[in-house]
Amino acid sequence: MGKPAIQRSLELLSHLSLRSLYRLGDLLSLVLRNTSNQVSRQARENIDLCFAELDRREQQRLYRESIRHTCYAMTELPAVWCWPVERVLERITATDICEEFFQSSRNRIILVPHLGSWETLGVWLGRHCDVIMLYKRRKNRQAESFIRQARARSGGNLAPTMKYGLRQLMIGMREGKSLVILPDQKPSGSKACIDSSFFGASARTTTLVHSLCRKFDCDVFIANVSRSEPAGEFSLQIRSLEHARLAAGSVSSAKYMNDQIETLVRQHPTQYQWGYRRFDSAAYEAKK
Repeated sequence: MGKPAIQRSLELLSHLSLRSLYRLGDLLSLVLRNTSNQVSRQARENIDLCFAELDRREQQRLYRESIRHTCYAMTELPAVWCWPVERVLERITATDICEEFFQSSRNRIILVPHLGSWETLGVWLGRHCDVIMLYKRRKNRQAESFIRQARARSGGNLAPTMKYGLRQLMIGMREGKSLVILPDQKPSGSKACIDSSFFGASARTTTLVHSLCRKFDCDVFIANVSRSEPAGEFSLQIRSLEHARLAAGSVSSAKYMNDQIETLVRQHPTQYQWGYRRFDSAAYEAKK
């Protein structure tokens, strides 16, 4: 059976340097900014909602840069998924990791927002931790197999975002593994979520982290890999969060988690995935 189209395409593009891949991202960004599409429309709405204090010129600059970094997240995949692991990791040239991360002897939950190059962060975590990472399954089996292999090649296991995957998380925590969770994904349906404030607007927020912290005595961290200058280099940041606050009531837990994500995003606002529909419809309507 031949390779899926996505694998052939990414392997071909992986012969380029990161800087060359980012040049392709610049071209894609130019197209997205000047055509009608869901990503650009959603980014405008989210930036207008979350940065109302900025004037139009500043909002427009943030919009342009956010679309550029959204495209970088796509065009850097040939390198992140296809290069040898060590070649990817050597592009992380700056680190700011709290002492507790490596000193921890308990189970760990690592929150990874959609900020910067979270795929590169997955490679680093796979190399340094015994991790289980949640992911969304693809319908195409060949593409699914390739993506699983690419994401797990540095180590760790992937668990699908469904009941089977959640059982894997529970088993992993009992075995002392580290769990990687994307906390700013909008939960589907009405289960395992709560409405909470994010950038001052109502956002459906997962209660998975709260449930895990109530069940397990663990350490919790929030991590990101941001793109730095010159183009083609990355900076890694990991800091600890308060387990007690995440294990408290579901309302206060969700608010604390969203506040921590917001603090991190405000450090690198252009590198957040603003093209994702993060907020409830009522939040957008209230802004009009």
